Amino acid sequence: MAQVSVTSAPRDFNTEAADSALTLRTTRISRAFKNAVWELWKNRLATIGAVMVFILFLVAVLAPVLATHDPVKQNYREMLQPPSAAHYFGTDKFGRDIWSRTVWGAQRLVTIAVLAVTIGLLGGIPLGTISGYYGGKLDVILMRVVDAWLAFPGILFYLLAATLIRAYELSLFWNTVGLIIALGVARMPDTARLVRGTVLAEREKDYVEASHATGESQLYIAFRQVLPNCLSPVIVQATIALGFELLIIASLSFLGLGAPPPTPDWGADLNLAREHMETRPYLAIFPGLAISFAVLGFNLIGDGLRDILDPRIADR
Repeated sequence: MAQVSVTSAPRDFNTEAADSALTLRTTRISRAFKNAVWELWKNRLATIGAVMVFILFLVAVLAPVLATHDPVKQNYREMLQPPSAAHYFGTDKFGRDIWSRTVWGAQRLVTIAVLAVTIGLLGGIPLGTISGYYGGKLDVILMRVVDAWLAFPGILFYLLAATLIRAYELSLFWNTVGLIIALGVARMPDTARLVRGTVLAEREKDYVEASHATGESQLYIAFRQVLPNCLSPVIVQATIALGFELLIIASLSFLGLGAPPPTPDWGADLNLAREHMETRPYLAIFPGLAISFAVLGFNLIGDGLRDILDPRIADR
């Protein structure tokens, strides 16, 4: 019987090229990330902002551990107590612990802001990429829709959404879901226009023409090659938008259009403290400081990322 020798087939050249390209891209991403971290560390204000944001997220995650009391439990024997060892931030007019309400409020507001900005990115990035890359009539139609979208004042949209949510007396869960969707939808057109403008400049570069010559599909070029090079301004905008969304959420709660009481909320607690601001200012100081701390942290890190990721600023 003849012996048949089995030899392994030589590896396909295209597979090796794809692996090499993947390795090269991974190396570049890793190097870019390390450079960004180093540049962020050299920017003092951005470093302070990053620390502040880290503390904010840490408090939000560890809220069940950090809270010393039930944030919604009323205790009329301890109404309007000043800050002490038993109540770090004092108590409100219902005897609720302000420290615990501030900690739990951080968890709620951070969750809503992050999810709202995420929805805005998921809707705005594809819309802006398709509009900017394909151009023509599709671009005209999509941008006119976005213009009409932007023509409606954001604050009126927030007030309308919040009023409808309160009118139907939805539960806390659906109240939160409705607010997230409203904020996310309002965030989409700004993201779409930013991505479109960046894609319009990026699609004229030589590597896009080379991809066309190799027969790559339009969607592949748009989302796998052009879009990754357009994400720097989007990251900066998203970071700053987180602080803006926190401010909007607190403002709606301050106006009585946020979560139904007695849900812990910085804006609602700030509104509740108005009648006691002259005699017990700590009732307004701590929720106000929490809002300022969060917004300032996101703004500082957003400015730092802009300085790092914008080559025109970095070259100065």
